[in-house]
Amino acid sequence: MTDYLPEVATVPFPMACPEDLPAAVPAIAAARPAALAAVAAQLAAPANRAGVPRLHATARTARAVLGPALSTPVGEDPRESRPNRDNDLAFGIERHQGEPLALLAAALLNAQLGVLELTDERGSGLTPADWGDLLGGFDVLHGWLADPARLPAPLAAPEPDRPGEPVPLDGLRRWVRGHHVFMVFSQGGTMALSSLRAAADAGDEELAATAAAVATRVMWACRAALRFAGDATADQYQAEIRPTLMPPVAPPQMSGLRWRDHEALVAELTESRAAWSWLAARRPEALEDFRTALDATYDAHKGVCGHFVGRQSPSLLATSRSHRPAVGVIEQFHRIRAGSLPDAPGA
Repeated sequence: MTDYLPEVATVPFPMACPEDLPAAVPAIAAARPAALAAVAAQLAAPANRAGVPRLHATARTARAVLGPALSTPVGEDPRESRPNRDNDLAFGIERHQGEPLALLAAALLNAQLGVLELTDERGSGLTPADWGDLLGGFDVLHGWLADPARLPAPLAAPEPDRPGEPVPLDGLRRWVRGHHVFMVFSQGGTMALSSLRAAADAGDEELAATAAAVATRVMWACRAALRFAGDATADQYQAEIRPTLMPPVAPPQMSGLRWRDHEALVAELTESRAAWSWLAARRPEALEDFRTALDATYDAHKGVCGHFVGRQSPSLLATSRSHRPAVGVIEQFHRIRAGSLPDAPGA
């Protein structure tokens, strides 16, 4: 594990392998931890959302109520790519096997605690809309995992303080913890999309619509997680963040696009095309809403890159001969991912 990580986040950060997670509502319902409903209710109670400090304390209590997931570190995994291993090491993620849904529930709470602790101490530079979307991602996944047949109602987000003067490692703390959040949301989004596929295959419109709405809200939360990770100045990025992404700290061309959780989300997005077509024929607004969230997420990713390095700075994925701008790389992936979705009915 990289030496600086214990200074900026709670590590190791245990996560399930995305390939092990349940892929349909019945499997989620069968595997959910017994304490999950109590945890979701605790975090949703209006009295516990009266300010960031109160929600932070509630999340700590909820983590104790949930308890540890029965799991052990995976070690060598033939399903894992070298680039994923590089990313896991750089961000202190440790893959576990055992109870995958319990691991996801625990990682969700751990990621939320990382956000709330830092925001409680240092404030947040996110807009109210982005902060609400970020907390909304935790809220919808807590509620949906506890009852995967029901779409949780949106909850009010307590308003954080504005950030004060930056202190050393502020930027890196947000960067590392924001990536923990994004990977957990990627796993939740993958499960929602796979549940949409399974429900469409079974002809269950209600379950499909619920899964689609969860996927959409998680996608908005992914956008907010990117902005939380990028809630730093360009100087903080150059001094604290970028050195951790390049040799000798990191291998050449390391990129979160090669993380297995992100790759699983992208693969499920491609596989879900027919399910989106089936649902859009019945509820066209579901596809429209998801497309809007997906476009906004890629725009946010481009915005973070442009803020830190400018629109023409080479991507970390670029070779010595290509020098592709980081923003251009993201735009290319955006076109490919958006092309995975069907056109709206009648378009």
